[in-house]
Amino acid sequence: MIDASVLVVGGGAIGGITAAKLAGEVRRVVVLDTNEEHVARLREPGLTYKEDGAEHTVALEAAGSADELEGEFDFALVAVKSPFHEAALEPLAASGKVASFVSLGNGLIQDRMAEIVGLDRLLSCIVEWGGTNLGPGRVVRDTIAPMVVGELDGSERERTRLLARCLEPVGEVRVTRNLRGQIWSKLLVNSTFTGLSAVSGLRYGGVAEHPDGREAAYAIWAEGVAVGEAEGLTLEPVYDVDPRALVDRDDAALAQIMAIAGNTKPSMLQDLEQSRDTEVDVVNGGVAQRGRVHTIATPFNDRVVELVHTMERGERSPAPEELTELVAVAGR
Repeated sequence: MIDASVLVVGGGAIGGITAAKLAGEVRRVVVLDTNEEHVARLREPGLTYKEDGAEHTVALEAAGSADELEGEFDFALVAVKSPFHEAALEPLAASGKVASFVSLGNGLIQDRMAEIVGLDRLLSCIVEWGGTNLGPGRVVRDTIAPMVVGELDGSERERTRLLARCLEPVGEVRVTRNLRGQIWSKLLVNSTFTGLSAVSGLRYGGVAEHPDGREAAYAIWAEGVAVGEAEGLTLEPVYDVDPRALVDRDDAALAQIMAIAGNTKPSMLQDLEQSRDTEVDVVNGGVAQRGRVHTIATPFNDRVVELVHTMERGERSPAPEELTELVAVAGR
């Protein structure tokens, strides 16, 4: 057993499965979640998660607010969405109960998180696998892929290695000294396939199979690579694919990504289905914002942001034909 205490902030698909996998493998695991019914079910009978066709139920220690937490934690794994970071993290940062915070979310969120918890207390974990939240106490792991951990300053410390060891029960874990490049490579996946999944209602694989989805995917990916390179980043392989391969519209590289991630139903689509606000502003909006800094046009990312916001307002709904509209408008 690893001598570490871990707080998982947000017990949805990513946080919940991670917590369940760590239970019994590290000294202590606690889930912090504001959904009272979900917290009750995590405690009794436990989180039920499905993985590779098998169903598992794991009872977890869970709390509904930071005030309920007892003891100290080596890591707080932050799996809540960016709109809730301030509410979730400010009381934890002020409590002094957490030594290090770890971002598990998507998009360009790390700098804002560092403002809340302190740059010296923040690491990041890039989660390449996906899951679906089925309701209180029930989640499913859609895909199996690595997690990549690292420090924002590119160093490797004892806490970096400890975090990697803690996460090994979840699956393959890699340590990177190029976290910023790794974050951007994951952003390419999220801005491309999460954004297009959200507007179309399709999983990643469905987007790639749709003719206009594939056209939009290559265009969004190319925008992201151009902006990332303008940022001076060295982009890392993602799903073992060189990011420039999709700029070159390499169908074999796209197929390789889909072989691993094609079944992913991203949280942005799940949020729209549940009439919740999404993280599109830190995903596609993050690419677009940095593009404006470098005077790089990002019409496809811009249009995804517009479409998702109209869907958040209930003016449109995710549908495959939105991919055709996207290509027609953004490709003008």
